[in-house]
Amino acid sequence: MESNGSELVLQPGEIYRRRKFGFDAVNRGAALIDCEWDGGRFEAGLFMGGMFRAGEFRGGTFLGGIFWDGRWVSGTWEGGFDREGIYHSRGSNPSKR
Repeated sequence: MESNGSELVLQPGEIYRRRKFGFDAVNRGAALIDCEWDGGRFEAGLFMGGMFRAGEFRGGTFLGGIFWDGRWVSGTWEGGFDREGIYHSRGSNPSKR
């Protein structure tokens, strides 16, 4: 984890479990397991389980979590739920309805 002024930058090779990240977080390759994402930019890495509440998902892999809110821009969707509890399987994502 690196602090770049006002940003908290998560790097490749880092693993976080049951942590909460806010609007100042930028994921550039870390693995997040059962974490909460409350804003910021998810650019690369793995989001497995947990709750994506806000921010932008721009790249990386989303696996088995809940995409409650935020903006899906790009990335690999391997399955998960949207805010209505609807399961979206591999290859789909919350923006494709």
